[in-house]
Amino acid sequence: MIRPLTDNLLVTEFLEGILGEDSDIIKSKTVSKISAAELTIKGFDLDNNTLNSRKYRDPNFSTDRDRRKLRDQIVEELSNMKRLSDDNDIVLGEGGALPLTTVKKESQAYIVTGLPASGKSGIANKIADSFGAALLDSDYAKRKLPEFEDFNAGASIIHKESGAIIFGSATFNSTSFETLLDKFSVDNTNIVVPKIGDSVEELLSLKKKLNEFGYEVHLTLVSLDRKKATERAIKRFESTGRYVPLSRIYDVYANEPILSYYRIKTFHEHEFKSVGKISNDVEVGMPPRFIACNNISNPAYLYK
Repeated sequence: MIRPLTDNLLVTEFLEGILGEDSDIIKSKTVSKISAAELTIKGFDLDNNTLNSRKYRDPNFSTDRDRRKLRDQIVEELSNMKRLSDDNDIVLGEGGALPLTTVKKESQAYIVTGLPASGKSGIANKIADSFGAALLDSDYAKRKLPEFEDFNAGASIIHKESGAIIFGSATFNSTSFETLLDKFSVDNTNIVVPKIGDSVEELLSLKKKLNEFGYEVHLTLVSLDRKKATERAIKRFESTGRYVPLSRIYDVYANEPILSYYRIKTFHEHEFKSVGKISNDVEVGMPPRFIACNNISNPAYLYK
């Protein structure tokens, strides 16, 4: 259950429990900014998200016809451009999903799981460059959708649409939309798929989908405790303005990515090409630590 953080008192009480009463953050304007972001998100009717409704769409891309052209453009850009060194610079017209190295076409898919603000994106970038893999990251599509900048905390209303651009949806199936996964799977391009990974069922469903597209699937966990992930999410919000609901990280996702990894390792390890775990519980600027992997083909081995 997501706890309400829609006023300064609620935010302060939440942060005191995580950061301690003497934290400088609690005495800063960050508290007010968090409650303002939470109020913005609460004000959205997410049933009318941009995938299914024109209610919150940017006026320049409001009609279904214009929206289809926009989605097609995003897929073309992501499939033909190399990724940027800084994800924050991705906008419509700039930034793709291709690695900075030579693309490899070996039908390998690398699912990378971990909490928001766990450092998953940076690790996914390294994996992409090391294995010549394209990044199937819905956050890339989000940054190209105009509502990402139009609204403070606007990521919530484009969440479903960005995911559909990458992987498809029932809404798209009737319109012959070519997703980013469709594009890359045609010629067996290696892919990296960052996911939170809080649900075993969703991970197994994703694995099955990737198998159906002809991929062998590897699973790698980026492990970080929910408290530290929440702390890093706050610092990221202060520096970039990018807000992820803190209670969703701490209370909802919690340590489920770690638990899901071990459930898969216990009951479904044989279904994956490889499984591995690294820890990002390290000092700032230090590389992640290798924990385990069952095969040297797993990206976790890069950190050994």
